[in-house]
Formats: sequence, C-alpha cells, structure tokens
Amino acid sequence: MGILRLSLIRTLGFLVLGASAVVSAAPGAQAQPSLDREQQIKAAFLYNFIKFVDWPTEVLPATSDTISICVLSDDPFYETLETIKGKAVKGRHLAVRRVGAVKDLESCHVAFIGVAEEKRLPQVMQRLQGSSVLTVGDMEGFTQSGGIINFVVEKNKVRFEINVNRAERARLKLSSQLLGLARVVRE
Repeated sequence: MGILRLSLIRTLGFLVLGASAVVSAAPGAQAQPSLDREQQIKAAFLYNFIKFVDWPTEVLPATSDTISICVLSDDPFYETLETIKGKAVKGRHLAVRRVGAVKDLESCHVAFIGVAEEKRLPQVMQRLQGSSVLTVGDMEGFTQSGGIINFVVEKNKVRFEINVNRAERARLKLSSQLLGLARVVRE
C-alpha cells in the first residue's frame, strides 16, 4: 500500500511539473503550437484525474475493462484526447468518443464539455444530475454552474479547480492528493 501511494504521489508530482510549464500565446505563427501544448497539458491532466477518482462500484464494476471519456459535440479537444485512447488506468483501458446528444453523456464515466457548449451547459448539468459522471470543463464559471473539474489558465500556467460539493453529490471519491493541488470550490 505504501509503495502504491508513493507511486501515485510521484505520478501526480510529475504531472504538476509538466503541466506547470509555461503556456504562452505568442503572436502570429507561434500561437498555434502554444495552444497545442496547452491542449496536451490538459489531456495529461485529464488522464491523471482518472487515476485519483473512484467511481461507485455499480457505475464502474471491478469486472469492467473500460473507462469511457466522452467529448460533447465537435470540440477540437477530442483530437488531443485521442492521444490517451487505449492507455491503461487502474487496470482499464480508456475509450474516447464524441457524443452529440446530451442524453448520451449518461453512459460515460468522464464527460468533457468545452466552451463551445456553454449555451447547453444548464441542460447538460440538469441531465447529469444524480449521475456519477465526472464532468470536466474548459470555461469560465463551469464549477459554479455544477461542473466538477474545470481547467483554468493563470499566469500562463494550466491549473484546475474542483467543485467538491458536486463531486460528493455524484458519489465520486476524489483523492486528497488531487484536492491538494486544486483550487477547491464549495457551494
């Protein structure tokens, strides 16, 4: 148990160091590589979030071999998440898929909702109320609107905030190591 915990702490520490890399938006032709780097950092964060979240056994039984990550609509972040598709986390393989209808998010373990879906956010949160879907967003006010984890860029660094009340209502157990690195939001 001690070795596993130390390994998790090292993994999270490595992630924080990598994700803390400066994410600058240089003008002109340099802006796109910076955006790509930022998206890669966010994908690495999302991959590691899964390591530090426990779902209820009826949602993610021990016999399940897949954790589903869904991206709502045509968000370009989907292509970046393809880089983690098939990787193993907690003895399960990650599946990444697009969903167009809000109702289809209910069959996911992780739902990514990007800024392009801001208008549908109230509908998404209402539909997922009472479910154990880890909602991850990339827009201002996401956690205040009912999302669980939101990416924020502060001083050119990717950070994240967690709405602990929403995580509790979703019956998701978040590791104290993950919470220690987040800006905690309470309702």
